[in-house]
Amino acid sequence: MSRQDTPVLVVGGGSRIARALAPLLGDAAAYVVRRPSGHARETIVDDYRSLPHTAFIDAECVINCVGTPTGDVEHLNRINFEIPCQLAAAARDAGVRHFIHISSFSVYGRADEIGRATPTAPTGDYGRSKLAADEALLALESDRFAVTILRLPLIYGDDVAGKLAQLLRLWARTRVLPIPTGDVRRAMIGVELSAEVIARIATQPVDASKIVFAADPRPFTYADAARARNGKNALRRFPVPRGFADLVERLAPSVGGRLFADSRLADDDNLAIRYGLGSRLYHDIAAADLS
Repeated sequence: MSRQDTPVLVVGGGSRIARALAPLLGDAAAYVVRRPSGHARETIVDDYRSLPHTAFIDAECVINCVGTPTGDVEHLNRINFEIPCQLAAAARDAGVRHFIHISSFSVYGRADEIGRATPTAPTGDYGRSKLAADEALLALESDRFAVTILRLPLIYGDDVAGKLAQLLRLWARTRVLPIPTGDVRRAMIGVELSAEVIARIATQPVDASKIVFAADPRPFTYADAARARNGKNALRRFPVPRGFADLVERLAPSVGGRLFADSRLADDDNLAIRYGLGSRLYHDIAAADLS
């Protein structure tokens, strides 16, 4: 295949985002997977670290979709740090011009608002492994090898799968949920919108920034989620004092952080808004099967 035929190589082709990228990239992309995924052009490997040098030769851009939020420290570092760094080094040596890496808002820990000026402060092993990779990848950049770090918030999948679905199903079962007075505003993004942003980055220059961000143009709030589900098992909110919410966050950070804490992306730093992409969050919430 010529470089023109296959300018984009997607590593981690079995991931949700990679599958969503396929119709956007079309014949311009090849994929690397660990098990058959049905892509027209895919290379199957036992270990992404053993990807042959020849896999990169025809690529102008490599998109790394390999990552995991779960596992012990060793596993997180292997998947989130070692593999991206080895892929990027191999891509650079093969003459690839652009490497896109999917990172996470977890590198900011408990920050209420996220943007270019927000200091990194991961609070867990996942966030630390992602930050280590981000920093190492940027160190590989040169005049001939551009690196784009795309930091994303909570990603929900088809039919609002994942942590958002767990929260909405809990709410649907209880019919009422304690909500901090004043509500919360949390950045989220769907798999489809994530793929659209990544496809744009792969085919259009972003700007001089090495680290970029994307989220649904509308943040998640409980009030808007309840309105989106109006007429479908009405969801009610029970306001509680912010002090109670703070107590829950201290006693059970993994629960309180998801339920009660703000984590929003500054509009000026949101690529989805810059690209003119519309909000899908509440359409997806309205259509979700919560049974």
